[in-house]
Amino acid sequence: MLSNQAIARAVVVDPWPSGGIELTLEATPEECRRLAERFDLLRIESLTGHARLERCGEGVIRLRGRLEAEVVQACVISLEEVRSTVDESFECRFTRPGAVVADLAWDQDVEPLAGTELDVGEIFAQQLALALDPYPRAADAYALVSRELGPHIAFGDAEPEGALAVVGVDEEQGAAPAAPPRQGRG
Repeated sequence: MLSNQAIARAVVVDPWPSGGIELTLEATPEECRRLAERFDLLRIESLTGHARLERCGEGVIRLRGRLEAEVVQACVISLEEVRSTVDESFECRFTRPGAVVADLAWDQDVEPLAGTELDVGEIFAQQLALALDPYPRAADAYALVSRELGPHIAFGDAEPEGALAVVGVDEEQGAAPAAPPRQGRG
């Protein structure tokens, strides 16, 4: 059984066909709906991918792919819709136990390959998850927050005041200076 029911695309890799394997993936509307639910997205409007599987050594398979998607996420501040385009190239390697992997860059992982099939749909789903903005924000989210929460909440480079002020350390005395007293609200 394949590990992912949202967008399963099994590719038989053993026995290995002569040459590499080229494939194109296009998610159906139902697959997009299931992936959106899995990743807590409002919608995935489209998801396509292209990949090439190559054998690069005994027991080692390299997948080079490109993922393109149109997604709609909820703004983390206002919950408004935030549309974004995902366009990512990636490379993955899979190996049988005991296989030797050569020319591996420091930032590349090697996944174990068990069985005779590789679920390319799950690989694309995982790459989509990695490419998503973890904190999507609508264009007017900061204006909304300052309007709703008032002027005493600071975001970005603005200096907070009062209880929210960041206390600096006086390097000569090794202690934080006392904050100056405020003269009421005004």
